[in-house]
Amino acid sequence: MSMDWLWQIRFRPEAAIHPHRKTRMGLHYYMTSARWAEVILQERRLKLSRFYEANDPFELNIIDTRDPYCRKIAKMIEDHHNKRTGMICFGSIWDNPMMWAHYADKHAGVCLGFEVEDKLLSTVVYTDEKIHVEFGAHLPNHGLSTDILNKVVTTKSTAWVAEQERRALATLTTPDPKNGLYYTDFGPQIQLRAVIIGHRCEWTTAKAANLLGEVASPVRISKARPAFGRFVMVEQNQVKPITVRPPKASKNRS
Repeated sequence: MSMDWLWQIRFRPEAAIHPHRKTRMGLHYYMTSARWAEVILQERRLKLSRFYEANDPFELNIIDTRDPYCRKIAKMIEDHHNKRTGMICFGSIWDNPMMWAHYADKHAGVCLGFEVEDKLLSTVVYTDEKIHVEFGAHLPNHGLSTDILNKVVTTKSTAWVAEQERRALATLTTPDPKNGLYYTDFGPQIQLRAVIIGHRCEWTTAKAANLLGEVASPVRISKARPAFGRFVMVEQNQVKPITVRPPKASKNRS
């Protein structure tokens, strides 16, 4: 069965990424190991992850597929997105110690804070149950709708609710010729604004500033630590935060 009819009714993520379009932005967080944070800062780009690489085996698999025909359609949708769609996953908060443990090398990594245009982001919805969909050739678009297709890429189990995830979705077009992977460059729609060094990370604020080099907008660098009175991560006051500023500013660092 061809997927052409499906592509005609699903959202087109590539239409959301436009280098000159500006809308309201908010800060969102991307955690990674110190090794990969160094690569990200030097190359000034974020990798578009594939759904089949995700930690959650239920990515794209939120439709109840106990019926064999439903299973067939759901598998076609899954294969389609695995081949054509990439995502960048952000968290809405940076102070959750579990997130640092899972995604930032057990607190030895780094959290990068980005201003991301709201229109680029889809908010992940968490649920305890898979969705029931009636499929069939007798139904318009075989029973699929834009709403269902959006849910497939933005729904996860409540087991992941602590992530408070928002994700940017994009159609995979041109891979990096050196490694075959897909990336989105830093730019007007995805701006780095914060570098939070993990509690166990060996980086200094000076090292992070050197990795940043020249910036287009101010980037604040700080260090995290466990809070004294709560189970959250907070800013380490004994490590003075610094802000790397664009060249036109009167001071490069403060």
